[in-house]
Amino acid sequence: VFYEVSPHDTCPCRHTRHLEDETIDAPTWMIVYACVVLFIMFAALLMDLLGADSVLLMALTAFMAAEIVDMDEALEGFCNEGLLSVMALFVVADAISKTGALDWYLGKILGSPKTATSAQLRLMIPIAILSAFLNNTPIVVIMIPVVLKWSKQIQVPKQQLLIPLSFATILGGTCTLIGTSTNLVVSGLLKDNY
Repeated sequence: VFYEVSPHDTCPCRHTRHLEDETIDAPTWMIVYACVVLFIMFAALLMDLLGADSVLLMALTAFMAAEIVDMDEALEGFCNEGLLSVMALFVVADAISKTGALDWYLGKILGSPKTATSAQLRLMIPIAILSAFLNNTPIVVIMIPVVLKWSKQIQVPKQQLLIPLSFATILGGTCTLIGTSTNLVVSGLLKDNY
């Protein structure tokens, strides 16, 4: 049995656009230009010639100048709530670092353990808790000089404290939404798409 379908009938699926309609063939020069800009950008980042923010901004400007990326696409990433939250958490972490409150707090908690295992536990537990409520990247940046100084005081090799510092911040950061920038970005994408 064949059913005749009128062009006015609606499709039961919600998506009416097809992938074939969205394919855009870019000119060869755009592909070559984008590859060259990306190669120069990665080389500049590896050689640490300028700050990462400056290098990425120059690459974005180069893409905008060649009209590979338009203004709306260039500024779309800066409107993400997750990115703005990460920027605010960097400000909070920097303020805590400059006041010296973190040094006092960790000086009281870390104390002077006798063994490397005790030092690792004293370091990892408060850092995991702290990185759950602040972004974990600035916590690591703030804590590296503190841990290096503390390792000399308690005579424990710094290698036995820096890796646990990193792992504790990762663990604490993944426990909450604001603990790591990845969680914030994914949350923003989920909110936008669903």
